[in-house]
Amino acid sequence: MFIPSTMMTQHPDNAKEYISIQQEPDEAVFSLKSQEEGGLGIHEVMVDFEGKLTPYHQPLQIALELYNNGIIPGKDVFITPRLASAGKESIFRQLMCIMAVIETNISLYEKTGHQAIKEVIIPMCESAQDIIKVYHRIKSVIELGNKNFSIKLDENSIGIIPLFEDVCTLVNVDKLLNEYINELDKEGYRPKYIRYMIGRSDSALSYGIISSVLSVVLSLFKSKKLSEETGINIYPIMGCGTLPFRGHLTYENIENFLTTYSGVKTLTIQSAIRYDHSIDKTKKLIKFINQNISKYNREDYSDEDIELITNMMGIATKHYLKSFMNIIDTASNVAVLIPKNRDRLAASKKGLSYSREFVDLNRFAELIKDNDIKKELLNINTNINTSIPRAITFTAAMYTIGMPPELIGTGKALNEIKERFGQEGIDKLIRFYPQLKKDISFALRYANPTILKRFVSDDVRQDFKQEISLINKVLDLNFDLDENVENEYYHTLLKTARPMILHILGKEDQILDSNSQEYSIVKELITKMGIIRGGLG
Repeated sequence: MFIPSTMMTQHPDNAKEYISIQQEPDEAVFSLKSQEEGGLGIHEVMVDFEGKLTPYHQPLQIALELYNNGIIPGKDVFITPRLASAGKESIFRQLMCIMAVIETNISLYEKTGHQAIKEVIIPMCESAQDIIKVYHRIKSVIELGNKNFSIKLDENSIGIIPLFEDVCTLVNVDKLLNEYINELDKEGYRPKYIRYMIGRSDSALSYGIISSVLSVVLSLFKSKKLSEETGINIYPIMGCGTLPFRGHLTYENIENFLTTYSGVKTLTIQSAIRYDHSIDKTKKLIKFINQNISKYNREDYSDEDIELITNMMGIATKHYLKSFMNIIDTASNVAVLIPKNRDRLAASKKGLSYSREFVDLNRFAELIKDNDIKKELLNINTNINTSIPRAITFTAAMYTIGMPPELIGTGKALNEIKERFGQEGIDKLIRFYPQLKKDISFALRYANPTILKRFVSDDVRQDFKQEISLINKVLDLNFDLDENVENEYYHTLLKTARPMILHILGKEDQILDSNSQEYSIVKELITKMGIIRGGLG
């Protein structure tokens, strides 16, 4: 059974270029063509309906374009749509997406004798029942198709890839997948393999970078154990971007990345790596992943390791959320200025819209064994009256004000881990999270507490400076913040954008002739900074 190692996606995390829905079929074909034929050599494309204005006929468009280029979908490459969420969008939209899958399969089977789409991704899964409901919907739509078309599809011909985006579901992935397997057994069906998807971005947005990484590490370990227990092969897919907050998947960091996330079987190749990094580096990265991903194996963890990891997650989340609550209003306001490089649904709760909820600390606290840490977590007030940006936009907004999200709460978390567990605790954290220093060192280059003046209160700004000082001390990085800020062209762009953004936010007088001038220049500066760091968000 061929399992793709690389999956092209339509994430809007790139700084360069706006990609319209009309361009996406050609984009997919170029990405899936082999490098020998002038393409990128990616194995799989995720056609994205989640929170996105993707036309329902796009999977068929892509499949036909591939076929016309001598590539047989379902045999040579994979097309794997991410369906709309029935809960966050609507059941109707999800059913329409499923119908688009059936249309593609019937149309291409007539031409190739192969089923073009074999699996679909279900976003925001939190229970086995979430997956089973979609399983039944797919069976119903297949049954409807079989009544109306000459080609008859097996009712189990489309597998489900659940996407787990919350720390709690990632840590409990073995329980959730086992329940799903048991539910399928009741249906009289046992899959030969299961793929599931890991959301690195949203788990980082809600819990911070350290907790997000550690939850992924545990997820990879537990899914490996479940595979051994059930005899069903389990192949994790990881959604990841170029910036550390969302994964740090770059050519320069690929070996650190695969060491940290060993055991993953498929990696998403998102827009930033394809548009904001050189084509040569992108091709080398894809080739390296395709050839080497299976060589990195997940190590085993003892019960003591797992308890330590979850307690570290509790400490890291506590400090992240305390800082997050102080900056989310600013982040939300700046997020409006971030360029939109794909056609997405509006982030509201009215009409055709898309929204996400925030963290459930009661659920998260159940993972933590240490009662003191648990108590401190539950005392955090997470009531938010502002709209939470999506992870890409949040990341871009925080970089735009000189406060990379990788650093939020991180210094204090590292310091507390060292105070509680000694240097051995830090050493173990680095064992669990091998690319920690690389992630933090990257983010430090773009930090600028001076720029933060008037974006946040002075207490918050001083707190951020303390985070950087503690990171330097605990990780022994010897990073010279002042020298970095003075000598970097990037920081000149930050300083140039600052007064205009403050005016747009209503905190400073207008400095140019018109608001439209300032908006235009600010967006151009945000784009340039995104290109320099290798990704918008």
